[in-house]
Amino acid sequence: MTDLISRLLVPGLSGAEIWDEGQAVTLHPHESVHVARSAEKRRREFALGRACARAALAGLGHGDAVIAKGDEGVAVWPAGIVGSITHTKGYAAAIAGQSSDFAGLGIDAERTGGVTPELWPRLFTPAEQEMLRAQLDPQLSATFCFCAKEASYKAWGLKGAPVFRDIEIALESWNFVATGPAASLEGRLVQEGDLVLVAAWNLR
Repeated sequence: MTDLISRLLVPGLSGAEIWDEGQAVTLHPHESVHVARSAEKRRREFALGRACARAALAGLGHGDAVIAKGDEGVAVWPAGIVGSITHTKGYAAAIAGQSSDFAGLGIDAERTGGVTPELWPRLFTPAEQEMLRAQLDPQLSATFCFCAKEASYKAWGLKGAPVFRDIEIALESWNFVATGPAASLEGRLVQEGDLVLVAAWNLR
């Protein structure tokens, strides 16, 4: 399958991805306990995400780490490491980097079609909505913007229900700048068919 994750990586970032074709994926016992009572679909997603995270950590010398689940379901990374995991239908990915280089990281994958115009007022600022209406493919651009907000939310380490209208996205070809109430950060976008993948990084 197409290698998407490598097109997102910047110096200092390690990443991995899995295209879900029903292949066997194993979990460490200390990880499987977090989804022992979950439905099969959730256990599969969790296992795929953890497999990606472990592969990304291997690139930083931490391939044998156990990635537990902390508050609000957030992955617990090894000391000195920050990272992020995402999964969507048929795909999972993760990125990781040294906390000395990155204050936070975020990654998000989505299939196009879910961010309908009816949702725009809840997700996008008036300026963003005007920008989207002017695009050749508003649905794709809306997915880009939504993913960029989700990845930025993760990179900033925000808690609670996301208020995406407080994050404004400026798309610049296959890159973007996210501006929040008190800070800004950068990120990168890639696409394969109906799959959009976005990474954001909050530099030290």
